[in-house]
Amino acid sequence: MATIRKEALSKKEQNQLYTRYLLYGCPGVDAVYLQGKSWPWWLLPFYKKFYDQEGITENIMRHFTWYNTEPIAGSLIFGIVLGLEEEKAITGDVDPEMITAIKSGLMGPVAGIGDSLIQATLIPILITLTIAISGESGSPLGPIFYTVALLAIILVFGKVLFNNGYRLGKKSLEFFGNAGISDITKAVGVFGLIVVGCLSASRVKFALKLAFENNGEQVLFSDMLNQIFPNLLSLLLILLFYYLLKIKKVKMQTLFYVVMAAVIALSLLGIV
Repeated sequence: MATIRKEALSKKEQNQLYTRYLLYGCPGVDAVYLQGKSWPWWLLPFYKKFYDQEGITENIMRHFTWYNTEPIAGSLIFGIVLGLEEEKAITGDVDPEMITAIKSGLMGPVAGIGDSLIQATLIPILITLTIAISGESGSPLGPIFYTVALLAIILVFGKVLFNNGYRLGKKSLEFFGNAGISDITKAVGVFGLIVVGCLSASRVKFALKLAFENNGEQVLFSDMLNQIFPNLLSLLLILLFYYLLKIKKVKMQTLFYVVMAAVIALSLLGIV
């Protein structure tokens, strides 16, 4: 594998790569790799500029891994990886395994933050404003407002994250050479876990219809558990999913179908 270029990306080339990221952020999702197959397509023009055919193939295959994060906030990760890939191509001092580790380590925390702040908070607010603007008259100004506002968030906020991520990736030897990446990943990971925990507690609802009689009154089993440990059943359900996905390596689509079948069966039996 040989590099054929040693000059850094121009601003125009950076913008072209980010545009490619925006256009193919979620359309490339499949049930096995989720967004993972998009990475080779995002970075293909970059590899063509810096590597011979052998290098292009080797680097593309390295990115065929499972990947899933919130796409707008994920602009930060794309920027970091692009900066690291550029440093790797120009200096050869960046370990490819470190790039993969950073990408994998950040996607979870960034997804937790992005999903909670953008998908679960900001977008519902925009939808509420859209409904208020349209009103009963069905004014087209509502959808126009939503489209323009969402595009502004993607193009402005996403681009800011991408630019900062790219600069951070370019300074990889300074930041990551002294184990700084470990501290960054750990800090973002802790914050992401807090956000995901709060989101899970407030959004994941799992209650049983099972009841027992106490002093002539029907007491729901779920209500009794919530008095002892609020949302215990929801927590146990989340931990079960984590165990199946992370430890047992159950495929996401398999778990989805099993959960759907279980919910239907338990509902027909009057348990949930």
